[in-house]
This record gives sequence, C-alpha cells and structure tokens, in this order.
Amino acid sequence: MNYDEVANEVFLKDGSLRDIYILDTDIQIWAIIFEYLESNEINYRVTIDGLITRIRDIAELLRIKKEASIGITIEYSEIDICGYFYEGSVIEFDISPLQIDSEKKINILMNFLKSLSRKLNKTIIITPEMTTEEVLVPKGKLN
Repeated sequence: MNYDEVANEVFLKDGSLRDIYILDTDIQIWAIIFEYLESNEINYRVTIDGLITRIRDIAELLRIKKEASIGITIEYSEIDICGYFYEGSVIEFDISPLQIDSEKKINILMNFLKSLSRKLNKTIIITPEMTTEEVLVPKGKLN
C-alpha cells in the first residue's frame, strides 16, 4: 500500500477511532508491554480515574479496575495510543486517525507496532472502531 491508500483506507478522518488489537493474549502480556516501553524509553502513563499512577503490577491494576477506570496512554513520536486494562484474550488500544497526518507518521506507527508484535510474539491488527470483523491492517503486515 502506498501513502494515499493507507491514509484513505486505514486512517480516513471520518470522526471515528481505529482499534489496535493484540490477539491471543493474557494478563501477563501487559508486563511485557511495560518492559518493552521502559527498555525503549517510550513515554507512557497509567491512570486511575484520570489520575496518573506509578502502579505497574498487573494483578493490582486489575483489582483496582473493579472499582475504577484504568487507562494507559503511550506517547510515541507525537502519536498517542490509548488503551484500557481488560482481562481477556485480546488487548485493545485506540488511535485517532487525525494524528496520522503524514507518510512519516504512518511509517512510525507501523514500525512501532511491528517491533511490539515481535517483542510479544503476538499478532497485531488494526480495525475500525469497536470491531474485530473488518481488518484494515491484517495479520502478517504487523509481525
């Protein structure tokens, strides 16, 4: 795909978010994500009801999640990748297409996701908001 195809098919500025799914996961993958971000000096913040926390213990965050909203924002090269902590077999992040406004940012995002996929040894896909059925960037493109 060239820039115009990716911009128009994947990051069309239609007012909705795009979902980034890491497939076939468990809660331990979060610890590897934290390790990856820290070892690569990638800025991120974890919040509890909107307030920044230093808690990184996954079991503790999931315990707190029963009573509060737990979020994460990864700040990577002027791109914010946002997610919430869920127990399940899929980890989901959101990204706004408004942030992906150049070929350079597409490359930055795709390279980040490829690197993360390799580190986790997990498949990552990009879909329209709230669906895993319509895959915009399929398996194989991000591993």
